[in-house]
Amino acid sequence: MFKNVLIPTDGSPIASKAVNAGVQLAKQSGAAVIGYCAFETTPVGTDFEGYDIGGTDADRAPAMSARDIGENSVAEIAKAAADAGLPFTAVVEEATTPHDGIIQAAIEHECDLIVMASHGRSGLTGLVLGSVTNKVLSHSTIPVLVYR
Repeated sequence: MFKNVLIPTDGSPIASKAVNAGVQLAKQSGAAVIGYCAFETTPVGTDFEGYDIGGTDADRAPAMSARDIGENSVAEIAKAAADAGLPFTAVVEEATTPHDGIIQAAIEHECDLIVMASHGRSGLTGLVLGSVTNKVLSHSTIPVLVYR
């Protein structure tokens, strides 16, 4: 049925549920799993518009980089895929926006399905925070399975 299934994660508990469901679906289909995590980098010591807000270099050194956090998140998918005996590819990259990164990764890895979670935000919270899942659904030409 499916050959390559992209499973994006943000490392949240809700995403973990989608990881498990996506890996099981991939196993039933005999598909390979591509684990994906996008990270956006804003230099520490700057505000969201890039203006310097002060601080020393020591203040600006995060305990874990965004890439490290992404790699840890994708490692969960790697373990689930290995436990299921499935081929696995990890992709952790900086992306302009997470939804663009997810769609581009799915295209580059010739995925025929994206399995992802939805945090279910609605109302003002959904409007302010936006929804990566909704943006992927709106812009992807590849089928998307949303796990809630």
